[in-house]
Amino acid sequence: MKIDTILWATDGSQEADLALGYAKFLAGLTGAGIIGLHVIPVPGGLFFEALRERDASFDEWQKDIESQAGDRFADAKKELEESGIPFEGVLVRGEPAEEILAFADKRKVGLIAMGKRGHSLLEKVVVGSETGKVLRGAHVPVLAVKRDRPFDGGSLRKILVPVDLSDEAESAFMFALDLAGLTGAEVTAIYALRLDMYAQDIPAGALEIVIKESYSELARTASDLGGKFEESRGVKLAKPVATDVVHGISPALSIAEYARDNDADLIVINTHGRTGISRLVLGSVTERLIPESPCSVIALKP
Repeated sequence: MKIDTILWATDGSQEADLALGYAKFLAGLTGAGIIGLHVIPVPGGLFFEALRERDASFDEWQKDIESQAGDRFADAKKELEESGIPFEGVLVRGEPAEEILAFADKRKVGLIAMGKRGHSLLEKVVVGSETGKVLRGAHVPVLAVKRDRPFDGGSLRKILVPVDLSDEAESAFMFALDLAGLTGAEVTAIYALRLDMYAQDIPAGALEIVIKESYSELARTASDLGGKFEESRGVKLAKPVATDVVHGISPALSIAEYARDNDADLIVINTHGRTGISRLVLGSVTERLIPESPCSVIALKP
């Protein structure tokens, strides 16, 4: 795993602060530096005019945000540099997702760390689902941090990798194994079987056969990918990759429930998969999993 720079996209929310903890943890593992980026949203058009008519102190609000961001960056710089991690804070104005993506490309960062939700009601109204937009447009892995799942800043024990058996993409699997090599975490490859795909095609009694075949195919896939990892990295896996199959009407909910029941610390998933035909970037499973997941998620393009 080669990550020279981690971009910490912050909006001052609790999730963003938690994302800094993850960024610090990963920087300590990889030797990367961290760049903090705060984008002050600039409303446009009629919404901007309505804001100014209602509240003439909008400029003061922006200045207050700048001041808070500056203080936050100063605290982060002190904390990180005491740990030997280089830090730079950058403040810009614009449309948050666009600015984050442009900055990530310009500075050639290796990973983007951010919260799943926005900070305030105003920012949610103005910017919408910025994390989703970043996930769709990013060319590097994106860590979407979950607020209600605390991270102690010192360990990852269980990593879950959803696998699409109809897709040959292996980037998430390799990333998870790289991370496991650095942390000693256990990796479980999981396949989510959609029951509604088979309800009209096979007798109910045949479902057990389908599940059994899914286990066998998943085991073969995990073995093949594990072999590719060992060959490409020139190392032997410290721990075998576990496999499991879940089933339900919604793959995303099935994966989230499995992560919750098995106390997963992190999910690593590709941003799209195939089920017979190609899907759009950020396929439906990944898109639905991120808000449902009980833990943080790293999503990356194949």
